[in-house]
Amino acid sequence: MIRPGDEGDAVRDVQTRLQRAAEGGSADLAADGVFGPLTLRAVRLFQRTRGLAADGLVGSETWRALTEAAYVLGDRLLWRASTMLRGDDVRELQNRLNRLGFDAGSEDGIFGPLASAAVEEFQRNVGLAVDGIAGPLTVEALRRLHRGHQSGGLGVRARQREALRKLAGRGLVGSRILVDPAHGGEDEGRVGPGGTRACDVTWEISRRLASLLTARGASVALTRGPSTGLSGGARARRANELDVDLVVTIGVNWHDTPAASGSATSYFGSPTFLSEPGLRLAEQVQEALVEDGWRPDCGVQPMTWVTLRETRMPAVVVEPGFLSSPEDEARLGDPQRQDGLAAALVDALQHFLDHPVRERVAAGAAAP
Repeated sequence: MIRPGDEGDAVRDVQTRLQRAAEGGSADLAADGVFGPLTLRAVRLFQRTRGLAADGLVGSETWRALTEAAYVLGDRLLWRASTMLRGDDVRELQNRLNRLGFDAGSEDGIFGPLASAAVEEFQRNVGLAVDGIAGPLTVEALRRLHRGHQSGGLGVRARQREALRKLAGRGLVGSRILVDPAHGGEDEGRVGPGGTRACDVTWEISRRLASLLTARGASVALTRGPSTGLSGGARARRANELDVDLVVTIGVNWHDTPAASGSATSYFGSPTFLSEPGLRLAEQVQEALVEDGWRPDCGVQPMTWVTLRETRMPAVVVEPGFLSSPEDEARLGDPQRQDGLAAALVDALQHFLDHPVRERVAAGAAAP
């Protein structure tokens, strides 16, 4: 973790990467190795641009985004490697292919099987050698044929809608759900003003949710136990390996100002792409939170956290309150409120699995 007040080569590296990304007015940031106010401002603006929590701390998620921001389409060959390539160049490739009608998958910046298949199909259509590798000739052809006025991701949205239709009427009985308590192990998360640890709150809510879901007939797995933890990538891999239907991560919010409070739910979304199933699930969950009294309503928001970005199924991160708020901290640590929250989430998941398609979402999904 690199934070305000730190000095040295690690800070200089962050500053240099911010300069290269040139987002948030950071192009003129001095790489002096001192994490001062200007660096803090640049980090926060970069985080907002990238769909990350703008806490000004350079942890694993922010470092991942800084690393991937260094790649521009055409800088390197892109192909389906054993360790999948990640970067802004991959995301631009996916966006260009999707806009031309080739289904390159979610614009998550990960070169996986859908991206590889889309590259091959594009090469076949424009008369290039079909090898699935996005090299100079393929990139040149993509740039030449790019149409900015075209609505992007028609194939992706069709696949997402089909996935939603398959969920319709399924209900909780027999559904496979991964419940993911944030933090854990060596990562205890933030600690509230009253001493409440984030890892404890997320575990207590998650175990209650898992118990109620199991009682309603769902097949439930937890990503961690009361004293263990996993990285974001490991959580996403477990969801994909188990091939679950839904992923629900339980987290808590935090702000430097103790007055900040309220609930929010996040789904995967980037400047060029959003997950329609994730958005639909997030809306249903957030509605349930507000009805259960977790107010103010901070709404649903697109984010690029690994657990949202790298899972193949609808996934949300639920943050019922701000642990930095004394009032929210008291509610989050109250066993009765935890019980009520778990019950509200179960009802939300039941409703989503019964009615995953909402006409309002479908009508507005044409925009990226």
